[in-house]
Amino acid sequence: MASAPARAKLSYLNLIGSGLSLLERLSLEEALLRHDPLKRCWAIAGSHDPIHGSRIRIIDDGNIANSSPRYQSCAIVLGLGGKPEQLVNLNETKRDNVLMIKRFSGGGTVVVDHDSLLTTFIGRTDALPDVQPYPREIMQWSSDTIFGPVFDSLKADVLKNVSSDACGDFPKKKTLVMHGKSCGLNDNRQLTTSNNAAPIHVPDFELRENDYVLGVKKMGGNAQSIVKGGWLHHTSFLWDYVDDHMQYLTLPNKRPDYRGDRSHDDFLAKLKSYYGSLDNGKKVFFDRFKEATEHTFHVEEVSLKEVIGLVDEELGGMQTWFDGKCRTRIIEHG
Repeated sequence: MASAPARAKLSYLNLIGSGLSLLERLSLEEALLRHDPLKRCWAIAGSHDPIHGSRIRIIDDGNIANSSPRYQSCAIVLGLGGKPEQLVNLNETKRDNVLMIKRFSGGGTVVVDHDSLLTTFIGRTDALPDVQPYPREIMQWSSDTIFGPVFDSLKADVLKNVSSDACGDFPKKKTLVMHGKSCGLNDNRQLTTSNNAAPIHVPDFELRENDYVLGVKKMGGNAQSIVKGGWLHHTSFLWDYVDDHMQYLTLPNKRPDYRGDRSHDDFLAKLKSYYGSLDNGKKVFFDRFKEATEHTFHVEEVSLKEVIGLVDEELGGMQTWFDGKCRTRIIEHG
């Protein structure tokens, strides 16, 4: 009997509570994609402060740009080819002094804040020969192998989270609280409210065009960077966001067919709306993400200290890397 093929090795970097800013996270990702001497596959997970970090000092024309007050709640991140004048309401961002970043990868424009859940995969073509190094093929792989199982598990967690004492009127009915209402399971395993409202539906995850969606709503932005011998795929999942922040973004000229002319409010979903009943839901998301990687790969955890040491040795440190050949850049307001 033939043995199962060996699983590819994956280095797992947990950046939860790392103190890295969003800018530092993006700079570190590109360093690992392009300059890891061991050419490892990576998974990276964490949420980040959109402004404050500890590894990179932002300098503009001899002045420390981040010494002046900036809006602290979010940052806007554009793809490498993104044009701010077309994608961002610049009058509003300039008025509020919002940090804008141009990342090293392609893709569209996203608003990132403390409630954004960031995941990254770095793949090597030698280690993952069945994953063709093209954006759609990479997303199909990540959807089937990683995020499909992640969201299946989250949905199962919600169903398991039902409680027999959530509704005093129905002591024998399993219930939970979603959207501020007490809910239960009907005979078809649908979530129903105690006031006889229509069943609450937790949509299934799917890949639609080039988006990760729940039902007909997008719940995160993703982008890719493809290099010789490898690729990177990163996603910012929207656990929650401030509705007003989305007004910084214009309705892009190029958008998926399923979106139509829907505004950001009508087009986007907050994961909290469906999985917010879970205790420490953000942590549960990252736990399920790691479990999915462990199901597919032989996972080895790597510390931030080790990774920073790699950048120090290969690139002269985070500051030297950012000031030099790193493609992630601050976009200054004109």
